[in-house]
Amino acid sequence: MQKANRRLLVSSLYLGVSVCLFAPAESSGQEEPRLAVKQIEVTLEEGTDFAASVSPDGKIIAIDLQGTIWRLPAMGGAAKALTDTLGDARQPTFSPDGKQIAFQSYRTGNWHLWAVSDEGTDLRQLTFGPFDDREPHWSRNGTKIVFSSDRKGTYDLWELELETGRLHRLTTGAGNEFSPAWSPDDQRIAFVSEQDLVVVPSVPGTRTTISGEGISESLRSVQVLFRDGKQRTVAMVAGDASAPSWSPDGTMLLFNEIEGLESRLLLLDVNKSGSSSSASQPRLVTLPDEDVFPFRASWLSPTEFLYTADGEIKRRDLDLNNPESVAFKATVTLERHTYKRRRRDFDSTDPQPVLGIVTPAVSPDGNNIAFVALGDLWLLPIGRKPERLTEDSFFELHPAWSSDGERLVYACDRAGTIDLWIRNLRTGEDRQLTDLPGAETYPTWSPDNSVVAFSEGEGTLKLVEVVSGKVNDLHAPLPGPGRATWSSDGTIVAVSAFNRYSSRFREGRNDILLISRDGSPDRRVTPFPHRSIGSRGTDGPVWSPDGAMMAFTSDGSVWVVPVSKAGDPIGPPQRFVNELAEAISWTGDSRAILFMAADRLQRVSLDDGRVETLPLELTWRRKLPTDRLVVHAGRLFDGRSDSLRRDVDIIIDGHRIQDITAHRSELHSGRTVESYQGTVIPGLIDMHTHQEAGFGEVLGRIWLSYGITTVREPAANAYEARERLESISSGKRIGPREFFTGPTFDGSRTYYKGALAMDAGAQLEAELQRARKLEYDFIKTYVRLSDPVQKRIVERAHEMGIPVTSHELYPAAAYGTDGVEHYRGTSRRGYSPKATWTFRTYQDVIEILSQSGMVITPTMGVFSFPLAAVREPSLFEDRRLNLFPSPVIQSTRAAMEDVRKDRISEVNRLKRLGRIVKDYNEAGIRILVGTDINAYAVSLHAELQHFVEEAGLSPFQALQAVSLHAAESLGAAEDLGTIEPGKLADLVIVDGNPLEEIRDARRVRTVIQNGTVYDLQDLLSRP
Repeated sequence: MQKANRRLLVSSLYLGVSVCLFAPAESSGQEEPRLAVKQIEVTLEEGTDFAASVSPDGKIIAIDLQGTIWRLPAMGGAAKALTDTLGDARQPTFSPDGKQIAFQSYRTGNWHLWAVSDEGTDLRQLTFGPFDDREPHWSRNGTKIVFSSDRKGTYDLWELELETGRLHRLTTGAGNEFSPAWSPDDQRIAFVSEQDLVVVPSVPGTRTTISGEGISESLRSVQVLFRDGKQRTVAMVAGDASAPSWSPDGTMLLFNEIEGLESRLLLLDVNKSGSSSSASQPRLVTLPDEDVFPFRASWLSPTEFLYTADGEIKRRDLDLNNPESVAFKATVTLERHTYKRRRRDFDSTDPQPVLGIVTPAVSPDGNNIAFVALGDLWLLPIGRKPERLTEDSFFELHPAWSSDGERLVYACDRAGTIDLWIRNLRTGEDRQLTDLPGAETYPTWSPDNSVVAFSEGEGTLKLVEVVSGKVNDLHAPLPGPGRATWSSDGTIVAVSAFNRYSSRFREGRNDILLISRDGSPDRRVTPFPHRSIGSRGTDGPVWSPDGAMMAFTSDGSVWVVPVSKAGDPIGPPQRFVNELAEAISWTGDSRAILFMAADRLQRVSLDDGRVETLPLELTWRRKLPTDRLVVHAGRLFDGRSDSLRRDVDIIIDGHRIQDITAHRSELHSGRTVESYQGTVIPGLIDMHTHQEAGFGEVLGRIWLSYGITTVREPAANAYEARERLESISSGKRIGPREFFTGPTFDGSRTYYKGALAMDAGAQLEAELQRARKLEYDFIKTYVRLSDPVQKRIVERAHEMGIPVTSHELYPAAAYGTDGVEHYRGTSRRGYSPKATWTFRTYQDVIEILSQSGMVITPTMGVFSFPLAAVREPSLFEDRRLNLFPSPVIQSTRAAMEDVRKDRISEVNRLKRLGRIVKDYNEAGIRILVGTDINAYAVSLHAELQHFVEEAGLSPFQALQAVSLHAAESLGAAEDLGTIEPGKLADLVIVDGNPLEEIRDARRVRTVIQNGTVYDLQDLLSRP
């Protein structure tokens, strides 16, 4: 091993567990304010997706309402909490003597089995490790607990011996086995089997699932496992099955099935079910319109059982007599923070340091750094001032150096879509290298400079020959792979690639995927089992030019691992930098690494471990109009009043509204915009979107063309989002005002490209410091982060004066979280405590939201936009759609075709979504508008339409949701959301009257954003 490699570990520490030794967080120079806390008691009398279990003597019911285990008398009454709010305790099961309750809990950041006494004492953890253990069920002799776990790559049944703690694997199927239940004699275990099939035509009894490697079909059945290891199929299931439960005599099984918009309990006579090749037909024992929750029922007698449905605990007999409701009351306490919100500066034109430094890359000789900032490609000769290489309104991305240092390959949309271009640094000449339908991003040169690897579209890895331009596929589509890196001989390409723990749930980790150019099978390697390598961006792995090492980030900091020529780790990883790192690149001699550390460029030497900060003197100024502008409005909706003002002049001085007064011709000096025949409304605000850099500069024009002048991104690459903010604010590109956060704060498992795989220690504090330095507007926590860690993040964010949002409702509301994303959304549980699989929400959700004051962005349009386009073709025949990249249009048309095939189900689902939003509105819950990952901007108008037509909001209420209420949630109501003197000049002129017809809000004629006027025709034209 060469000298540099022998010195890898200089004052660094390798541990086989997830710890992070970052440098102490920098002080802001001010004492953080103490948070004022208000306590609110809320009584819950209904539950959404909660489970119930009856004690063996039939006297006590345990429920898991909103993630706390409660007990109450079997006939109903007040519920007593047995666990606290931070454990996310679910699916209780009583021990045979009724003295203990086992359950699954997420307290430690993975699902594990826990137990507590029936009085709430002796809380203890039963299983451990980096795996998920779910759905416990106690054996009748009290010595074992059976559960499902992903410990071996799929969900299998496992058995825990309580006395010894030993675990035994009971099933080894290639698919998933889960929801186990012991028979009364402990000789059999009923469970659900899900087998992935390779199926081209549709097969009865199958369901389509999307896995990390593509689309497959799954066949579900109810199985019985015998003590001798034999299995028997007792029922084939058309929909999603779960939670079998044995009758007291062991002859019958109850289980849940969800199919379409129906959830039900089915009864199966096990003795009549036949052999594994002849399964019996179960019969329905709940009513067709019941919203049955997908959890294990408890038998009260041979003919009576208890289950949860319709927000209630119910008792029912097998003859379908009317069920008896078991009433309960559970009181929770919400602690709400009062804190001073940080206000955004919209007025200063003083120089500010550029923070949006995107994908910096060091030259092979170590003397120059290429990067993207302020909408252009730059070159920084180290120690000197940066030089602009491009100066236009187009989008540049992801520069990479050729090994001779003479050329850069980068992505740019100057030809209309994001393609790859090569710049000759000696001559300044640019040459287009690719021209494909999808966006081409993340280019990297082969060591001999003959080939460039890149990603196209959703994650297809390709190779392009530099001389001929011929493109070849390298790998089939992957779920958001990282930037490719090459072995020193050019025969292997490595990427950070997603690896699911099982096909049952989508979360996993990022491994190193080694792809051989000769077609040999892929190989996955990792120096850190159960920890993510990079975030599938530009943070590794990155092969050293000499081929002896790979650099990558894990837990946020830089590590280097020695590897073989084939890319296999051959030694322990060594930590080199104890602070956050992104955008890793090597010098050509393999002796130094450049990276982005929060708000500064740094370089670490592998010879002596020295870290130096490289100066980057680059500033930007806010560009503000200074002219006087008068808008003559025939009709004005100011955002506050539910009636229109008529025939007024809106006087704008620079970028702010100076006055609104009755129309007088003598006021019309300077530039005048005449809108007597139209209606002027406030600029619209999309509160939940994720902008794709692959759209290029056209995305800004798309937003504005639909009247959207402000967007909020609740997850983004922090540097790309900051670059958007600085480019638009400085006038380099046109587009909406940006409110952003960085990557989602997630747990040890992630899903989306760019998400943070977090530990709970110093990495968390370092990420919070980055949020402060890059001036995040808010923080978003995600589904695999445990509640104790999320609680800490909320406290720290509020001390900084910024809010926190998440997918979580409770206990997020109990420790001060400000907002909720999605009416249901992804959940680590496999189901949502906010809305059921049949799209229903109950009193617990409504009360927690209304009493806490949390805002919610339902993102109704995620499901409803394709249906809206089918029902109203004009929505998708708009000429503004010509701005969208062709793959987006094609995918949307495909979604519309799917809707046409099952239109009745889609309409029914939309009605239920509308009912949820209607319930929010009637309870006084603040509803915001956001469209997530649909066709940008146009889907916002579809959602507004559905708010009115399906949820029963008035057009006035819908317009306030997308203007004033959004601005209030952003903490920017002093500047945005209404048309009033002193506010920023964000106005939209539309044809018609959107207070009478909400569709008119999309009939945009002219947009004024921050005082600058854009006619629709100008927005439709390329610069």
